[in-house]
Amino acid sequence: MGRPRPNPPADRSAANQRGNSSGNSSTTLLTVVLAMLLLAVGAAGYEAANLLHFAIVPSPSVNTTAASAAAFVCDALKQQDYQRLVAAIDPAPIPPAVTGAFDSRQAIAQLQAQDANAGKVVSCATAPYDSGSVVSTDGATRYQLTLRRAKAATSVSGTLVLRQQSGGAHSWLIERDSSFLAPSAA
Repeated sequence: MGRPRPNPPADRSAANQRGNSSGNSSTTLLTVVLAMLLLAVGAAGYEAANLLHFAIVPSPSVNTTAASAAAFVCDALKQQDYQRLVAAIDPAPIPPAVTGAFDSRQAIAQLQAQDANAGKVVSCATAPYDSGSVVSTDGATRYQLTLRRAKAATSVSGTLVLRQQSGGAHSWLIERDSSFLAPSAA
C-alpha cells in the first residue's frame, strides 16, 4: 500500500483543461484564419465588381466623339458617378474664367452640395449649340446641357465645353469652364 491512488476525477479534470486549452488555441487560430480568408475574398470581390463596372460602362477615354462625351456627362450626373466624371475633366486652367489648380475633391463636393440642395439629377439632355458644326474657332465643342433635379420645379440649362485631347488621342475632355462645375448658389 505504499502509494496513494490519485483521484481519477481530478486527473480527468486536469487533462480536460489541458485539452480545452489546446482546443481553444486551435479554435482561435482557425477563426482568425477564416476571418482573414473572408476578408481577402471580400476585397477580391470588391475589386472584381469595380473591374466589371469599368468593363460595362465605357470610360471617358473611350469617348471618341463629342456626342459620346456629352452623353457620358449626363450619365455620370444621373448616376452620381462623380469620381469618373472628375477623371474626365481637363485640369488645365482656362484664363481668365478659371484659374488655379484643379481640385477633384472640391469638384465632387460641389456636385454633392448641388445634390443636397436641389436633389439628384433626374433628367439630363445635351444638344450641340451649332447644328452645322459643333467645333468652334477655338477648337472647343460646346453643348447645351439641360438638367432637372429632383427638388427643382424646372430644368436648368448651362454650357458643357469639350475639347479633343491633343497628341493623337481620339478622346474628349471636359473643360473646367463648363457651367455644371460652378458652385451652386444655395
